[in-house]
Amino acid sequence: MTLELPLATDLRTLLTLDAVSPDAFIAPSAHTGWGRIYGGQAIAQALRAASLTVDESQIPHSMHAYYVRQGDEAAPVLYEVQRIRDGRSFSTRQVIASQSGGAILNCIASFHTPEESEEREATFLPTDAPQPDHVEDEETPLFFQTRAQRDSHGMATLAWMRADESFGDDPVLNACALAYLSDEHLLGAALTGHSLIGDFEKLMTASLDHALWFHRPLRVDDWLCFTLDGQGMSDARGLSIARVFDHSGKHVATAAQEALGRPRR
Repeated sequence: MTLELPLATDLRTLLTLDAVSPDAFIAPSAHTGWGRIYGGQAIAQALRAASLTVDESQIPHSMHAYYVRQGDEAAPVLYEVQRIRDGRSFSTRQVIASQSGGAILNCIASFHTPEESEEREATFLPTDAPQPDHVEDEETPLFFQTRAQRDSHGMATLAWMRADESFGDDPVLNACALAYLSDEHLLGAALTGHSLIGDFEKLMTASLDHALWFHRPLRVDDWLCFTLDGQGMSDARGLSIARVFDHSGKHVATAAQEALGRPRR
């Protein structure tokens, strides 16, 4: 089957999937000039595909994805969903994203029917975090704004981000859009301390996997603050964790990523 779709020119179009069967969807890619698909696009579209197969009352609470191979941004992506479980409170889906060369992403996502519970906050926005108005915009071909505080090697340690458009209070589309944003700075944080960090002519890097947990409602058209921490490296792999706060300081999500970093051969 030949898949043909025009390139997406905004985030809403990127998250608009066409059903080719009840559990399979094709999605457009976007032109970045990199030749490869931005990892955030793949995980956002995988989460969106999964969401289209669960009851509307359930919203994403976590996802775990493995980047299998580099995707081609000139071609659309096929997302095939497997219905692992449908429960009264939770539903689980597995998604395989593929192009003509084979699978590019394997993702499992879980959805939860919101329920009343105790509310406790234990993670807080750092008191010395700069406000977004005090950090300069950075150029990006992606569909969001990013304003990052960087270390001496140019890696982000804190970043304010927001999408270029609004999805209102739709919890599913805001979750998918957050997945899109969340891949931007984690790789650099994962490789913090590597002797070649910042010299990408000598250092080969790749994102290996990505996890995301949604704690509280959020809106991606409002500024979100990502605090980024590298957790060290071993066996050419580093781990980073990003805690995501809304503009009021509430901890709304957490992301983690493992990245590969090795001298170019």
